[in-house]
Amino acid sequence: MGNCSRNCDGTDAATRGAAPSPASILIIGYGNTLRRDDGVGVSVAERLATQPRSGVQIIACHQLTPELAEPISRAAAVVFVDAVADGPRHVRMRRIRARAVVPSLAHASSPALLLGLARAVFGRQPPAWLLTIPGEDFGLGEGFSTLAQAGVRTALERIEAWLRRQQLPCARAGKNGLGRTSPAGSFADQA
Repeated sequence: MGNCSRNCDGTDAATRGAAPSPASILIIGYGNTLRRDDGVGVSVAERLATQPRSGVQIIACHQLTPELAEPISRAAAVVFVDAVADGPRHVRMRRIRARAVVPSLAHASSPALLLGLARAVFGRQPPAWLLTIPGEDFGLGEGFSTLAQAGVRTALERIEAWLRRQQLPCARAGKNGLGRTSPAGSFADQA
């Protein structure tokens, strides 16, 4: 997955089997990079991973799987980043809550189901948000539409601004992954 140093289970070769790290912010970007705009979540995660930060863990995945429940349960907060085909034509962030886990949990999952699984299996679910980036081309191929490209830039700015407000030692004063100054604002639903 490019420069992303984490596997979909939240580990890398160096930390697999090691003691859990202190609670950190977990950002999970997911989507199919071979379905054009569907890959924007992975792109955001990979761009954030190019600038490692103390207190922030990044995971880029093709899809959400039950194995993610464990790193989710250890996080102080989680941000899921995904593309959306239908809905507002702007980046949107909203708080999400856990859903009850169904016994036949399949391979693919949703953020709400993963939160419920983290609570059911590990006894803890952190506060979580879903950041959606609008897309218009989900056909086979690589590359993003103009709408999705703009959404990736906006998503990076919002995540960077939110990280600064969390007063993490990792947040760089005023710079996001694109080298631009990020606007202030709430990490709640933003138009």
